[in-house]
Amino acid sequence: TRDGYAKILDFGLAKLVEPQNSSNAPNDSLAEADTEMMPQHTQPGMVMGTISYMSPEQAQGKAIDPRSDIFSFGCILYEITTGRRPFDGDSVIDTLHRIIYSPAPPLREFNASAPVELQRIVRKCLAKDPEERYQSIKDAAIDLKELRRELENDLGQQRFSQPAAIAQASSAAADDAAAQSAIATVHQPALRTIETDAPYPASSVAEQVAGESRVPTRHSFALLIAGTIIAVVALAAFGLYKFLGRSKSDASFQSMQITRLTATGTSTDAAISPDGKYVVHIVNDGGKQSLWGRQIATSSNVQIIQPAEVQYQGLTFSPDGNYVYYIASDESNPIGALYQVPALGGTPRKLIANVDRSVTLSPDGTRIAFISRDLSDEQSLVIADTNGNVVKKLAARRYPDFLLELAWSPDGEVIACVVGSYAGGFYMNVVAVAVKDGKEKAVGSRKWWSIGRPAWLRDGSGLVMTAMEQAPGMPKQILQLDYPTGETRRISNDLNSYMGVSLTSDSHALVTVQSEQISNVWVAPIRSGDQAKPITTGKYDRVGGISWTPDGKIIYASNASGSWDIWGMEADGSNPRQLTSNARSNLDPAVSPDGRHVVFGSNRSGAFNIWRMDIDGLNPKQLTGGGSDWWATCSPDGRWVIYTSSSSGKFTLWKVPIDGGEAVQLTDYFSELPSVSPDGKLIACSYWNEAEKYLIKIATIPFEGGRPTKVFESPYNDLQVVRWTSDGRALTYWDNRGGVSNIWSLPLDGSQPTQLTNFKEERIFSYGWSRDGKQLAASRGVINNNVVLITDYK
Repeated sequence: TRDGYAKILDFGLAKLVEPQNSSNAPNDSLAEADTEMMPQHTQPGMVMGTISYMSPEQAQGKAIDPRSDIFSFGCILYEITTGRRPFDGDSVIDTLHRIIYSPAPPLREFNASAPVELQRIVRKCLAKDPEERYQSIKDAAIDLKELRRELENDLGQQRFSQPAAIAQASSAAADDAAAQSAIATVHQPALRTIETDAPYPASSVAEQVAGESRVPTRHSFALLIAGTIIAVVALAAFGLYKFLGRSKSDASFQSMQITRLTATGTSTDAAISPDGKYVVHIVNDGGKQSLWGRQIATSSNVQIIQPAEVQYQGLTFSPDGNYVYYIASDESNPIGALYQVPALGGTPRKLIANVDRSVTLSPDGTRIAFISRDLSDEQSLVIADTNGNVVKKLAARRYPDFLLELAWSPDGEVIACVVGSYAGGFYMNVVAVAVKDGKEKAVGSRKWWSIGRPAWLRDGSGLVMTAMEQAPGMPKQILQLDYPTGETRRISNDLNSYMGVSLTSDSHALVTVQSEQISNVWVAPIRSGDQAKPITTGKYDRVGGISWTPDGKIIYASNASGSWDIWGMEADGSNPRQLTSNARSNLDPAVSPDGRHVVFGSNRSGAFNIWRMDIDGLNPKQLTGGGSDWWATCSPDGRWVIYTSSSSGKFTLWKVPIDGGEAVQLTDYFSELPSVSPDGKLIACSYWNEAEKYLIKIATIPFEGGRPTKVFESPYNDLQVVRWTSDGRALTYWDNRGGVSNIWSLPLDGSQPTQLTNFKEERIFSYGWSRDGKQLAASRGVINNNVVLITDYK
């Protein structure tokens, strides 16, 4: 409106309310009027309404109730947040099909800064099954009010000046009407929307607006409008949160748009050309990898390298965009070699052998920096010319320290290098290595659990990279690391993980691989897949450990609430209950044999350590102080907690009394993910013999510690979660043959493994056996890795 208000008018659908029979009419004329109206009734199955905002039951012509309005309300929330309707199709039929069968694209796909709690609220409003939605607008309003409070608290913690209009909106957040005015002040121009749902005559519409209509409407206007006002206030606070969260006025990707470039879910790495016209990416399909090129403007795809049983990584364009550099490795050459191929396809040329992981080119394209590994297992940061001739060695690392990813600065003076160490607790950070003399300087003091490939901003003021907080299992997010101060700010903030970044030369666009894990907890009898049933329905029940209680309940870790927490539920999925909250990340729960306690990993005290709590979530107690301790399990007698730690400089096994006390180191070699045998005599684990580099196996060791008693080949060269069968005669593991996970049994007597489950699709991410060994609980689902383009349109 002219005075700056956003006004929304919703006339709803009129529903005729009739007397039970004509005898209730005060006179014959009313009875006649009722009779005359009868032919105007809709027929069963008739669909009426505004297509884009219909609920699934409304779109199918089924009976509806106020929960249908909740769905429509979710559509409005979605559209306010993203500027898009959640189910718009190419036609009416396509839109109806999407409403009934397709999930709405995640909010973060179009607005990466949307708070996790808002994403959850919208998902719950848009549930296909009315039983899974909010059951009243009041319930949604309560959650939205809570979100508003949280965002207001965040706003109150901002310590830098605010523009006058923003300050006005912040101070107005406590008053609903004033907040609406504030929205209009900050976000001009104001919105005017008038839409009718049905073909009423103009006089009927006017009567309803004036409140004179004698036909009650299906909508409860008071509840709907009240809920919408609350939503608008919450979203106003969200907008301010997004605006005020920027640490610098000139920071990149303040206003961004995300475009998905692939949809197969099979991409593993990507790079964008300096001019932003082309993207190359790696496709992993059925164990074979290939290299593809895509022209962004035309969406055309060209296969640059045919599929083969190799691993590609380190994709990098030359500064002129004519060539693509990549590293290829296979079973016979696990370290790999550097290759060059024309950007539009051609014959690859091998340049350098023993290139470990990452490669970057100088701004003028005349030199290449890469990480090499020699026979003594020393890693070196090396500079060579474009023909592969070594020019100089800048830096080196030897176990327990390592080098990982590289990015050459725009002025050519330094190379940003991701480094890490197992000593003093596992971590990674970024150092700037001077090209002139190899001197190193840390970029900030912050330590991360994992860092992906970084890329420099064009003015050299910082890097964009992906990083994971010091908490295993958390998603890796895109962030900006200022140089040389090391200050950081988030670019993405959602439940997906992102794998490395590649920037255009003007720093206005980047590509990354967005990794989305969609999974739920399933329960199945042993030796079955056909009888498996899902017992959770949330999209993000990504589980960091599953454990059964002695009385047949399930304890598990899930990020369904927006953060990693420990949950409990019945074996059929009923009575879910959150056992930890507001305590950062909590993972890998294991129930003690007597069912009294749960042990788990948590970084609630800052570093990641082992904790114990009662089975109901009360009385938490910290058991370890190593700073990098996780994956705990209990001994059968309930006295000890066995866990993984890197506090000694490598991943090793330790134990600590369950009531607290001094920790005891059990191994001095690479060993992780312990599982104790039913008789308490052995520990099974993932094992790495340093004499057999790059080969991860399965081992059993004495409970008191020491060297392995038996070593088994791992089904694939990766860390493996093993569990004991209830009789202690075999170990179980999952195998991903053909891209489908099934549980296999590995007998200790050396006989051939046997398949226990018969799943036909999806992968397993975590699992646990019931105490009697007859039931399997597993987190199952898919991982979709797709290339996304993020553009900065500020």
